[in-house]
Amino acid sequence: MPTFDLAYGRDTLRIDVPADVFGAALDAAPLPDAPLRSAFEDAWRNPIGMEDPAAILTPGERVVVIVTDHTRPTPTRELFPLLWEKIRPNVAAEDVTLLVATGTHRAPTDGELEDLFGDLRRTFRVQVHDCDLGLEEIGTSSFGTPICVNREVVEADRVLSIGHIGMHYYAGYSGGRKNVSPGVCGRATIEANHARLTDPRSTACMYDDNPISEEMVEVARRVGVDFIVDVVLGRDGGVAKVVVGELEAAHAVGRAFWDERFQVPFCEPYDVVIASAGGHPKDINLYQAYKAQYNAMKALRDGGLLFLIAACPNGIGHPVFTEWIERSDSPGGVLEIYEREGFRLGGHKAVYHARDLQRTTIFLRSELDEATVRRFYMEPAHDAAAVLREARERFGSDYRVLVMPHAADTFPVCRGS
Repeated sequence: MPTFDLAYGRDTLRIDVPADVFGAALDAAPLPDAPLRSAFEDAWRNPIGMEDPAAILTPGERVVVIVTDHTRPTPTRELFPLLWEKIRPNVAAEDVTLLVATGTHRAPTDGELEDLFGDLRRTFRVQVHDCDLGLEEIGTSSFGTPICVNREVVEADRVLSIGHIGMHYYAGYSGGRKNVSPGVCGRATIEANHARLTDPRSTACMYDDNPISEEMVEVARRVGVDFIVDVVLGRDGGVAKVVVGELEAAHAVGRAFWDERFQVPFCEPYDVVIASAGGHPKDINLYQAYKAQYNAMKALRDGGLLFLIAACPNGIGHPVFTEWIERSDSPGGVLEIYEREGFRLGGHKAVYHARDLQRTTIFLRSELDEATVRRFYMEPAHDAAAVLREARERFGSDYRVLVMPHAADTFPVCRGS
């Protein structure tokens, strides 16, 4: 009988799967962390799609460096000083603004800014983007969206971006152009872009022909990003790769690296998927743990059963996610809220969750009380045995089980039998 010790909060949960129904375990190979300095130096020596990045900078120019906010894992505090070493011969510190790309997120607290920047705050000017203030309209996208951008970016002589590349639910991938749009755009621009959430092409790991991503690229090109410094993070949060270079060319290399490491093929969908979010902090709340659910659903057949293992010690994790569920009387009711009110950050995961529930029954092992689990249209389950008994009742003895030990960092891709 295959046995798995799956991460659950700061502990593990032992799962036994009968050999006669066990199909496979699907897991991305762990990536060894690369020392950040050496990874950056290698990327800087080999810029993608351009010559020496520092050579484009001229003394006296105003430089804005767009960085991800407190909700993203980019190691800005360690990465920017490495970039600064390279560009400081051509740039004065007083001409540099570090602009926090919040999109529609709340502003970081002082403590979160300290975590983001540390002593960099004492050397460089730090500004936090506000999607409702300090904007300038620079035209209209080919999709008909007015492009409103932070004035600091519009008025800068040079724009650089520091971010990280990974899977994104509806933009295909994070990183690159996404630091500009939605990162430093106005609310109306962001909401018009994200309104294409229900387009089937607006999905994870689809870049070309993804309307949300295409408009993001267009906006970033209109702004004029001179070069990016993006990282790909390993399963445990360490840096696996750094890319430096032209906006699209460097991002393409980074996302190809991500695809090769985190996309894992399988032959056909399974009747039951047992998925661990990967433990703390990936399962700190249900909002964060949803990434594991999203990925697991890729490997589950319609009508199958999902057993999600996520401790969620901090509860649900997002007020809009909670609000949309609580205002609905069924998963279909969540979709009706979206149809009436359009995109709201946090609500998008309620929409995805509702769609999942139209395909499957989800069992959840967590620290949430049973009433809360049921309110989110899931079934509380203490262990896999109960879920597998349910599977046997529904499907008979001829069903197959897939185990995903690190579902938040494993993107299943069906290659067919």
